[in-house]
Amino acid sequence: MITVVPDTNALFGHDWMTSVAGRNLVDLVKSGKCRVVLPQVVVDELDRQDRNTLRSKRDKAKSALSEVGDDISAITIDEAFDRLGAKTDASRIRLLATSGVSVTSVPADRTRALVDRDLAARRPFMETLGGKKSYGFRDAVIWEIVLDVLEEDKDAIADTVFFVSADKGFIDDDVPKELHRHLLEDLDARGIARDRVALVEKVANVVEDVRAAAAEAEALAAEARAASAPADDEAQGLASLLRGYAFDASRRAELVRVATEALDELVGQPMDEELTYGGDYGLPDWVQFELPAIGGDLSIYGYDLESDFEFDAPDGDTVTGRADVVLSIEAGDLFGESDEVRARVTVDIDIENPAAFQVTYIVLEDNPRPSRPADPTSAQLDFELDSEPSGAEVDPDRGDIELDPDPGDPRDAV
Repeated sequence: MITVVPDTNALFGHDWMTSVAGRNLVDLVKSGKCRVVLPQVVVDELDRQDRNTLRSKRDKAKSALSEVGDDISAITIDEAFDRLGAKTDASRIRLLATSGVSVTSVPADRTRALVDRDLAARRPFMETLGGKKSYGFRDAVIWEIVLDVLEEDKDAIADTVFFVSADKGFIDDDVPKELHRHLLEDLDARGIARDRVALVEKVANVVEDVRAAAAEAEALAAEARAASAPADDEAQGLASLLRGYAFDASRRAELVRVATEALDELVGQPMDEELTYGGDYGLPDWVQFELPAIGGDLSIYGYDLESDFEFDAPDGDTVTGRADVVLSIEAGDLFGESDEVRARVTVDIDIENPAAFQVTYIVLEDNPRPSRPADPTSAQLDFELDSEPSGAEVDPDRGDIELDPDPGDPRDAV
């Protein structure tokens, strides 16, 4: 079974998996495509963050009450935030009650080993002040749970464990987006193949990766059945069909990964007017949305996807993708001043080299009323399918993808 183990930072902002990406992952769990293992420390930390956030917002609301006098009572504010808290609690309870979602703690006898790991300064423990202080205990606990999950069936041909985290404690300093060598050494010491665990930074990305992995598994199983019955036209047709789906899902996962990485690169970039071609001043080319009036030195300090990416049919070697996003904007000259802006991101991706898709254009535009696609799993790609094999049983939730029953070499299709 494909397993997803999320770190705290990966789930923050997903409101107990009620965001678009979170709901997609829960749907995959419910359909039996994967399971989610939540470290107890992640559940506890998310719960603490929720309560701290609500408390801070409640205090700010009451602080502002003095400006409106008797028009609004403190009791009304308390009741409103109590309802928000109850809604959050209900979302947590509903998620943890989902079949396929489990909560796991590290055994108590692991404490000594964690202390030794801390003293040896092995990742995910990290040190500051010249080694005088260290941090990363919760991260080390999470990694122990990942190792436990991997060891459950290390002697069998096992599915991938997707570890969802962007925490620096887990990432190699010299090879970005890869596990640190200390963690790879842990796998070696336990006889676990390094390719059993995949590091993914975002829930939106792991959703696509799970879809691709599940589609690949279905294709391999169908191909094995077809190989054992070469005269069975139905088995041959189904194998070709599912191989096309697997290629399509794999390419979509790569498109989403490249698109989200391009969005990540905009975080922290200044959005002030600059000297443009011709001697005029204007905003950077990628800023085509109305900026909030909260001060100067504006930049994006975070974003949330409000829809899945939709991709057009390829135009030559270029695929265009779009998604609705909520941008968190901050003013550098006014500490603490921030605002949220709804926008639509459009990216052009060069797919000429299948091994290295590249974003050639990205822009953020106004999108005050984002619309959700009717089928967020759909991706229009350059395939055609005249008819399905007679009697073939295929997963009905595959969007509107049309595939060639004989896709051939994927490099030729791209």
